[in-house]
Amino acid sequence: MARNSADIILKYLVDAFRDASLDWLGLHEVRILRAIPTELPEVEIRQSFLDLAFETESGELLHYEFQTTKEQDLYRFLLYDAHLTAHYKKPVRTIVLYVRDVLEAPDRLNAGGIEYRVVNVYLKSRDAEAVLERLEEHIRLDVWRPEDRFDLAFVPHMRHPRMSSQKVLQRTLDLALAILDENERNLMAGILLGLSGKAMSDEDIDRLKEVLRMTDPVKAIEREAAESKAREIAINLLMKGMAIDEVAEVTNLAREQVEELRKQVH
Repeated sequence: MARNSADIILKYLVDAFRDASLDWLGLHEVRILRAIPTELPEVEIRQSFLDLAFETESGELLHYEFQTTKEQDLYRFLLYDAHLTAHYKKPVRTIVLYVRDVLEAPDRLNAGGIEYRVVNVYLKSRDAEAVLERLEEHIRLDVWRPEDRFDLAFVPHMRHPRMSSQKVLQRTLDLALAILDENERNLMAGILLGLSGKAMSDEDIDRLKEVLRMTDPVKAIEREAAESKAREIAINLLMKGMAIDEVAEVTNLAREQVEELRKQVH
């Protein structure tokens, strides 16, 4: 179960990738099955966005990298994918999404006996204004599709010569909060926090977080996190000899819960 905001955001990203077609990445008939841990021993990750790795229904792994600068030689990705495939014993396909002014980057690496290839997606090659207009029409007509999530999530990183970055971001946020379906609106808020949060003002981030706080799954996660912390405090107090009733009063746990924790201590 997730214990912090990063885990909560990841939950929304996983749902978004799993529900939507990946045709927009050229990955036809590929369906996401589940997310897999991306923290592997002895692998250095240097990025400001979440990186994602999924297992597909066909048994391969999809590794997503979000790049703000041009990757020069692909050796870092190769090293990461080598660890990933060795750990999970499955083939890996890597998609690199460039989210700044990068319009070309290497997609192949010849390392002798290793021929390595990635799929590059250049978001600046797409027109942000056209995408925003189309998504606004989808929301107005209530024909929102799972694939629209990615367009809206990445539109702040697309080309927008006639609009300021702040205006694009504000329109993005306004459209996300205008989605008619409540579940989809909550999902979109989580995706934006995960993929565009670093470009937002504190006020905009707070607006998105408020949407997420209203959802039942996140409320449950927050309750569990608070109770977990209370149990941790209770165990420490019991180990110091504090009486059960006093521990229950301090932590707001039920007396029965504290009694069970005391059995673990002793």
